[in-house]
Amino acid sequence: MKTVKNLLTLLLCLFYCVCHAKAMPPSIIGKWYGMKDGSPVTVVFKNDQTMSIHSDAFSGLSFTCQYKVDSSSSPVALDLTAIPGGMICAAIVHFSDLGTIEFFGLFGAPGYTQRPATIDPDSKKPEALYLKLSRDAKVIAQKPLAVTPPNAAKLAFERNKRLGRGLNLNGLLDNNSGDLHLYKIADQPIKPEYIKMIADAGFNSVRLPVTWSVHSSKTPPYAIEPAFFDKVDSIVKMCLDNGLAVSIDLHYYPYINMSEGEKGVTFDENINRYYALWEQIAEHYKDYPPEVYFDLLNEPNIEMGAKLWNELIAKSIKLIRKTNPGRTIIIGTPNLGQSWTIGLLDLPENEWNLIVQIHYYLPHLFTHQGLAYARAESGVGTKWAGTDEEKRPLIRDFNYCTKWSKTQFRPINLGEFGVNEKADIVSRARYIKFIRELAEKNGMSFHIWGFREIFRVFDEETGKWHQPVLNALVPEQQ
Repeated sequence: MKTVKNLLTLLLCLFYCVCHAKAMPPSIIGKWYGMKDGSPVTVVFKNDQTMSIHSDAFSGLSFTCQYKVDSSSSPVALDLTAIPGGMICAAIVHFSDLGTIEFFGLFGAPGYTQRPATIDPDSKKPEALYLKLSRDAKVIAQKPLAVTPPNAAKLAFERNKRLGRGLNLNGLLDNNSGDLHLYKIADQPIKPEYIKMIADAGFNSVRLPVTWSVHSSKTPPYAIEPAFFDKVDSIVKMCLDNGLAVSIDLHYYPYINMSEGEKGVTFDENINRYYALWEQIAEHYKDYPPEVYFDLLNEPNIEMGAKLWNELIAKSIKLIRKTNPGRTIIIGTPNLGQSWTIGLLDLPENEWNLIVQIHYYLPHLFTHQGLAYARAESGVGTKWAGTDEEKRPLIRDFNYCTKWSKTQFRPINLGEFGVNEKADIVSRARYIKFIRELAEKNGMSFHIWGFREIFRVFDEETGKWHQPVLNALVPEQQ
C-alpha cells in the first residue's frame, strides 16, 4: 500500500511539473531561409554564439555578429551584438508549429536601442527588420518570368542606351535650395552656356527633378501653373537643342515621396492630384520627341509601401498611354528607390516600354559623410581606397540587379549616385569612377547626383567642372 501511495505521489508531482513548466522553444541553431524586400536572405546560427546573415540584393544586410538568446522571456529575446559599424539589434523571436520563425528587431547604438514588445511585420521604421524564416530553401527560389517578352520589348533597352551617361539637373526646378544654400532663393535660372557645357563634356542626357506640387492648385482639377510649364519647357528645349535626352522627374511630393503631408490636402486628395499632374504633363509633352522620358516618382517612400506603389504604377501607365502610346516611362523601386528593393516591383505584363530606376549611395557613411539630415555626421573623414574588400559588396549589389534585369527583361537606369563635397576629392573621384564602371559593365544608363549643391560636379561660381569627378564620369575628357 505504501508503494502505491509513493507511486501516486510521484505521478502527481510529474503531472504538476508538466502543467506548470514553460515549454522550451525549438533550437534556433542551423540555417534558415527567407525573403526581404523581394530578394533571398539566408541566416545561420552557430553553436559558438555567432550568426551570419546574407542578403542576395543588399550588402548592408550581410554581416557576421554575435548573438544571445533568452528563452526565459516572453516573447523569446534575441540580442545581436558586435555588428560591423558598432550597432546592436534588440529583437524578439516567435517559433511557430510549422517549423518557421518570425524575427523582429530594431537596430541602433548600444544603450539606446529598445527591444520591441510585439512583432510587427508591417513596421515602417527604417531601423526595423522583420524576417519570416524557414528551414526549407524552397522559400527563396526565384520565380521565372511568367510572360515571354515580345520583340517590341527591345525598344526600352535601346532607349536606355540613349540615356547613356547623364547627370541630375537638381536645384533648377525642385524648389530645394539644397545643403550649401548657394542661392538665397530656390530654383535660380541656369546659364544657357552651362547646358552646352554638359553636352560638350560628353554627357548624353539629364534627369530633371521637378517639384510640380508647389506649382499646382490644391483642389481639382489640380491645374499646373502655365508660367511654370513655360519654365520647364525652356530647360527641356535647351537640353534637346544641345543633343541631350531629358528625363522629366516628379520629384519631391507630399505623403508618397516625402514623409510629410501638405496642409489642406488629405492623403487621398494627394493621390488624386498625383494622377492629375501626370495627366497634364503627358498631354503637354505628347508631341515632344522620344528623347523626352517620363520618370513617375522620385524614391517612393516606405510609408506608401510596395503594394500601393505598384498600384500607382499600373494606373499611371494607363493614364499616360492615352496621350503618349510610345513614350518611354521610368519606374523607381519601392521603399525609397533603392537597388535592393527591385524585387518588390510588380510591373504590368503587357507593358514593355519601361525602364526601371535604382538609386545607390553605399557605403552611406562615406557618400553622405558629415550630413546631419542623413544621420551621417560620424562619417566625416571617411575615405574610399578602392580595395577589393570595399569593392566586393558593391559588385554583389549590382550583380543582383543585373540578374533581375535579365530574368525580367527590363533595362535599368542608375538614376542617382554620388559623393558629397565633404569627402576628400581623391576618394570621391575614385568611388564615382568605380560606380560608373559598374553601371556600364552591367548595361545600365546613369545620372549622377548632381549638378548643384553639396553633391555637385560643377562649380557655377567659377563656371568650371570639378575635373577629377568629371574625369571619373567621362574618362574620354582626360
